[in-house]
Amino acid sequence: MTGWVPYTKRALDSIKKLTLLSQDRFIDKEFGKVLYQRIAEDVEKADLLLNNLLDYFRVTTPFEKTDTVNTLIEEALRKNQAQLGEKGVKLFKKLEKDLPEIIVPDEQLKYILNSVLRYLITSTLPNGTIELLTKSFIFQRGEGEAYTWFEEYAGYIEILVAFVDDKKPEEKSEVKSGRIPSLQKDEMWEFMLRLAKEMVLKNRGMMKFEADEKRGKKMISLEFPIERRKEVFYEPIHIN
Repeated sequence: MTGWVPYTKRALDSIKKLTLLSQDRFIDKEFGKVLYQRIAEDVEKADLLLNNLLDYFRVTTPFEKTDTVNTLIEEALRKNQAQLGEKGVKLFKKLEKDLPEIIVPDEQLKYILNSVLRYLITSTLPNGTIELLTKSFIFQRGEGEAYTWFEEYAGYIEILVAFVDDKKPEEKSEVKSGRIPSLQKDEMWEFMLRLAKEMVLKNRGMMKFEADEKRGKKMISLEFPIERRKEVFYEPIHIN
């Protein structure tokens, strides 16, 4: 809808530059100088008007938020790509398309995702693998049924990661209790993961730790309630 505005601004700027280059070609040098000044002033006024129109369109045309969870996951993966590559970790992901929006603010979800991903990179065996998937669960509540955790919401989305860590066998028993497994070699990562879990709980979510003995893998599951309200956003206004 507003695609014509940048084109018009570029055209006006070209006219201004062309006039500047041509002013010395007039026989009457003073006339060329005055002509350029007049055109430059008119172009500046038109540019201000076009900027105002763009700002008007931005504040009156909201965009519906869509697929935020997957978008922020991809962002976190890009942010940590160098660390994944340095350790030779292979990533396998399966992200469900068009996931519903969740109630967690974007910045807090970014923090949670980055904390968990950094913990995974630190914990995973060199040249190991990390499996990541997202999935939505929509409640189909029967008469008289209730849900103990997400009962106020229409459903939830799950972010599940599976990995093989580099701990000794005697340390793996910690996972069975659902507690955050300790990283004796670097307690900082354990602390960061606890902070992430605290933020998950504050946002009505769940963080679970499980072990798959048959596959020899550990899993971290993040579950967040679905946002029932339609979420919208506006493009930021850049003041020139």
